[in-house]
Amino acid sequence: MRQHILRWLQADFFFKTVALLATTVLSYFMLIPPGKEVNSWIDILPGKDLFAHLMCYFLLTGIYFAAFFTHTSVLKKSLLLSLLVGFVLECLQLIHLFERSFDYKDLIANIAGSFIGILTIRFFFSDSVKE
Repeated sequence: MRQHILRWLQADFFFKTVALLATTVLSYFMLIPPGKEVNSWIDILPGKDLFAHLMCYFLLTGIYFAAFFTHTSVLKKSLLLSLLVGFVLECLQLIHLFERSFDYKDLIANIAGSFIGILTIRFFFSDSVKE
């Protein structure tokens, strides 16, 4: 099973396309004005916003890992790119045009999600990562 997963991760173009799409969708949802968000299952959870940030950046880190799997230093690239996206999107919320507000708790949740993603990847793929 693990060999199948490793072979599947060799599909470089597919995962880079998925990474670009995921980044675009995440950017859209982080920058749309408040009140226009889609109500979903996440609304019933306590701390729903922070949990959503944590899960989004956990998944985004995993997607970046798959996109850069054939590269060297894949863990560093995945982590740095997800941290950069989180920081830039959170800072863009300072611009009045987006009608959003910067929240340091969201930024901390983004960072935590990225690091949890890297730790999870290291746990499952420690012997197959090119460093």
